[in-house]
Formats: sequence, structure tokens, C-alpha cells
Amino acid sequence: MGFFSSSGGKISREEFRKVLWKLRGRGFSNIEMDEVENVFRGDMHEGGESSGISKEELKKGIQYLKHHPENHHLSSEEIEKLEETMKHYL
Repeated sequence: MGFFSSSGGKISREEFRKVLWKLRGRGFSNIEMDEVENVFRGDMHEGGESSGISKEELKKGIQYLKHHPENHHLSSEEIEKLEETMKHYL
């Protein structure tokens, strides 16, 4: 969580699980949750210091979702919820 994060300014796997839990509570379906995981899967499975989602990787993922609505089922409102929830952990 920002200053107190142990992941060095990145969203860790544990924090990403918390993001997904919060999104579930904000009305995301199983399909939408899978799509979020797919967008950030590569970032979460990197090894060493690269592991996790950086601010730049988050920005790229959100831009992808906004510019390619034909490739997923997330509404613009859900993308905003996703971005807001993930930024909380940076």
C-alpha cells in the first residue's frame, strides 16, 4: 500500500489477491475477474525483483482495456473501478 508496501512500489501477488477480492465485492462476475487476471498474469508471474505490477504496468494494462473493448467484457465503469482499486496498493 504505497509508502508502507513491502513490494517496493509494486502490487504483490498477495495484494493482487486482495484487489480481486475487492472487485468481487464491487460486482465483478467470474468472467470479468478472469479477464482482469489475464491482463496482469505476465506481470504477476515474473521472477525476482520484476515480480508484481508496477505503476507503468498498471497504466499499460488499463490503457489496453480502454482501447480494446472488443477483447473483453469490462465496461468503462468497471475499468475505472479496477484502476481505482489497484492504485490503492501502489
